[in-house]
This record gives sequence, structure tokens and C-alpha cells, in this order.
Amino acid sequence: MHHRVLIRAFALCSTIVAASGCATSALLEQELTKTNTQTVLAFEETVYNKHEVQQAFEHYIAPGFVEHDARLVAHPGSADGAAAERGYRALIAHEAPDAHRVFTRTIAQGQLVATQSLWDRDSRTGHAAVVDIYRLREGRIVEHWDVIEAAAERGGAVRGSGENAIPGASLPP
Repeated sequence: MHHRVLIRAFALCSTIVAASGCATSALLEQELTKTNTQTVLAFEETVYNKHEVQQAFEHYIAPGFVEHDARLVAHPGSADGAAAERGYRALIAHEAPDAHRVFTRTIAQGQLVATQSLWDRDSRTGHAAVVDIYRLREGRIVEHWDVIEAAAERGGAVRGSGENAIPGASLPP
């Protein structure tokens, strides 16, 4: 009889420990996702709104960074962070001094973070709708992809701008 009570007590404790481990794991995953999102938004804010490419790369980019945008590097998909930094510097140097991005939403899952933004460039270039996808490892950005297209204008206002376009916000359309 005493043996059965011990087995039941052990089973109950094992179940409690397993359940608390699952809850802890889920909380850690949520915290990782939140931290990675903040890192990506800080990187984009530093590059596109503050125009401080070197600082962004020093603080948020990991060694071996892989850039997939052919406009930024000669060999997309290669691990050449220095070439990517030069590409970002050239990109920002060709933008108007007041060019900036307004971030409309983020989507994140673990090590992957995607942002959607409206890039207010200048009267010549116009606005661009941008989706950036980042992969992070140990809190640093290790890989980047993007899609950029001219933003559709509707009635004189650029689609996606307005009250929902709050820097760093994750808002529904």
C-alpha cells in the first residue's frame, strides 16, 4: 500500500513539474520573441530614421551577417557584414535627409521578426511599402530579406499612413 502511495505521489509531482516546465518554456519563447522584435525595431529606427548605419551595425548585427537584398550587396546570401554595412550606408546617403520610415506592424515568432513599414523618401522617389524579414540568434540580427514596392496612393493619401502608422506599433490594418 505504501508503495502505491509513493508511486502516485511521484506521478503527481512529475506531472506538475512537466506542466510548469511547459509554461516556463512558453514564457521564455514569448520573452525571446518580444526581445527580438525590440532589437529589429531599434535597428530599423537607427538606420532609416536616425540615419546612423555604423551604430546600427555595431549594436544589432552579428558577425557573419547575411544580406539577401541584391541592391545592398554584390553577392546576396553571402556572409559579408562589412559589404552589407557599405550597402546600407550607400542607400542612406542617396536618400533625402528627412527620409524616414513609419512602422505599421510587426509579426514575430521566435528567431524570426517581420516588419511592415511605409518609407517616406522624397517627392522625387515617393513612398515605398516595405516588408523586412529578419532572423536573429542570441539577440543579434544574422540574416535579412526584404520586399519593397511603390506605395499605392488613394485620394492623395498614401495607403497605410495615418492614425495606425505609429512607430514601433503592431496594429491591425
